[in-house]
Amino acid sequence: MEPYRLRRWNERSSTDRLAFYTCARPGRSKGKSGDVADEVVYKWLQNLPQGEKVAIVSLLGWKPNGMSEFSFYSFCGAWESPEERRRRPTFAEWIAESNQDRPMKVVEHPTEDYEPVKPRILDAVERDVHRLLEHGWTVILVDSGGETRTKQVCSHLQFVEDSRRP
Repeated sequence: MEPYRLRRWNERSSTDRLAFYTCARPGRSKGKSGDVADEVVYKWLQNLPQGEKVAIVSLLGWKPNGMSEFSFYSFCGAWESPEERRRRPTFAEWIAESNQDRPMKVVEHPTEDYEPVKPRILDAVERDVHRLLEHGWTVILVDSGGETRTKQVCSHLQFVEDSRRP
């Protein structure tokens, strides 16, 4: 089911519901490795929480062996070198070309899978998340499996999982 491990989060000290979610990268429900067809990514985008405008904050970066976490897709990370890109569009360009019926943007903060998120990246993600929420964006924070790095960011933000039904 796409998006895999979708969870909603709120500020620890508030009963207000934030438009802030975490989940796994597109296609993660199909397994940890292997190419992900564009159709699966389209389905992932269509099933993201509704919002007038959606911002995907990506923590996708590298696997421990140095492989890009975008290597599964027909698109790449904006931070990848020209050799790694192999003339593929960036994730943001790919989404723009997919003609979504709502404004969508991608903010990338590359990290390494299975490693703690560096403090400077936690701070940068915090600034971006707060800015986006303040401007009315629905924010989707993404890592490879939808748990480890996203939870580190949520802890840094002092967000708690919202178990209430929509």
